[in-house]
Amino acid sequence: MVFMCLAVVGADARVLCRAAGITAVVLPTLREAAGRDWDLLALTRGAAPPDGTSSAPRAHSLLLPGSCAPSLARHAEQVVCYGFSPRDTLTLSGTTRTGRMLCLQRSVVTIRGKLIEPQELPLSPALSSLADEDAMLAALLRLLCGA
Repeated sequence: MVFMCLAVVGADARVLCRAAGITAVVLPTLREAAGRDWDLLALTRGAAPPDGTSSAPRAHSLLLPGSCAPSLARHAEQVVCYGFSPRDTLTLSGTTRTGRMLCLQRSVVTIRGKLIEPQELPLSPALSSLADEDAMLAALLRLLCGA
């Protein structure tokens, strides 16, 4: 899938896009994303926060680690956090004999406008080799892009 206004920010962004099965603009820092309106902007856990609020990029959907600065939220219509906190939108809920399970704790809207309700989701086998937070971000990318 190719979306012109989709970007993933961080050192490992290219690997995560490949694992998620999406094509996106890959940027090393948020500074490169500034000045554009993104349909979906995703930050890896290693992505640096912007230097200042004036250069923060705007996005319809912003995916970010739950530990990331909340000041970015004001620049997005939908903020989807991933991590291990009960307040994160997507979290790891456990493991089964077949793999890890994710929990979507709040409704999200895909970039095509489809509402996805809270639910338990099995982690795709294609993402099983990724670390937990990387797997959560790749799963969110797949989910919000309709993969």
